[in-house]
Amino acid sequence: MSNFPQDVYARNLLSHRGYPLWTPEPNIELPEGYQREGLRIGDIGVVVPEDGSFDVFFNITLPREHPLHAPDGVPLNFTQVKLRREDYRIVPDAEYPGRVISSSSVECTVSCVDPFDLNGKSHSLTDHQFSLCQNEGAMLILPEGAQRHRLAKELLLLDVIIENAIDWYRFAREQLYRNIRNDDLYLVTGFHKACSWSLASFKNTGASSARCKLVQLTNGGRILTPHSIWETARPLEWRIGPRHSDGIPNQSVFITGFKIAVNEELLHLKRVTVKVAHSKRTLASRLVGFGASLANVLVGVTSWEIHTPQTATRDESSDQLTIEHDEHAGEDECAGITVERVPHVPQPFHPSDIINRYLLTKEPSAMFAVTHDSQWISLLEKGLLRPEELKQVGRLEAILSCEYHIVTKDGVVYLQNIE
Repeated sequence: MSNFPQDVYARNLLSHRGYPLWTPEPNIELPEGYQREGLRIGDIGVVVPEDGSFDVFFNITLPREHPLHAPDGVPLNFTQVKLRREDYRIVPDAEYPGRVISSSSVECTVSCVDPFDLNGKSHSLTDHQFSLCQNEGAMLILPEGAQRHRLAKELLLLDVIIENAIDWYRFAREQLYRNIRNDDLYLVTGFHKACSWSLASFKNTGASSARCKLVQLTNGGRILTPHSIWETARPLEWRIGPRHSDGIPNQSVFITGFKIAVNEELLHLKRVTVKVAHSKRTLASRLVGFGASLANVLVGVTSWEIHTPQTATRDESSDQLTIEHDEHAGEDECAGITVERVPHVPQPFHPSDIINRYLLTKEPSAMFAVTHDSQWISLLEKGLLRPEELKQVGRLEAILSCEYHIVTKDGVVYLQNIE
């Protein structure tokens, strides 16, 4: 469990809409056209635990030469998945303007001031009063509502995942230098998009109940971000956005898709901790005998965990890393070296991660597990679980065993509906 806003926000705002993002804005490092539209169906990437944004690696429905792929290319065996217009489903008014979405720990009352003239334009003021009734919770306000986009037949992509998931992980680590966990990879198949939003989460308010308020100034239904503010006397994480809006719904407040988890047991690793202060190329030259794969993920931070069957030591005077190993050791003994950030960054809560761990426990020989968010969403829609019960691992697993078969195909384990 993490105290990052994304973790608290996700744990408390999960619903039939999907997985909520603390940072709905498009990444400003993406091509301009991609920023304008925001996330797309077919995007492959990860939810960044520190800020709750979605880091797009590539898109399987776009051609190899698309500008999104220009900086770093695509996986070696990349093949574009061509979808038809009729493969998409869009609900333009999935959430009505002024919609308030909150956890069960939050009670909300809304009051509006009669429209008034400001600089020759009609404006209105909306006052949201929130009662925070439990230790933690979250809320999302959509002044202009939201659209829903989804792929009509998500399972069409299952065979693509089975064939390519390992290559996608290798590409992320070795080509993009992303230090991702074994269960981070996400293939987006749907989302709720808004033009504007206000969101907040809280934890450990220090009292059995507390209050906070959001005051929003709007013009023609469009939120005026600089003139909107959260007010509270209790600890509260909050955001209002986007900073600049041209009225295009490109803010992904919820996403749905496939989560993919590679079996850790295939790595046969133990852990030692070192600090490094070298660029990836400098460090790679000192890891003779281990190739460049270790160095490929050493980028952007200065403290790492090395997972290796060998012994690693560090020369404090030179900051040089030395890995000792038996040159006559078998291939299995020397298999796989990975690194992780130190201190460890906890993964934000996600029900599909719980399901993937459950699947790999049931089928420990599987190479990886795949779960679509619709599988835990259906438990909510059927009334078998309440959103807050998704955090109860034992209860979730018990209901899964009644609703789904566990299927293994080509070394991949996933759930299938009981007919």
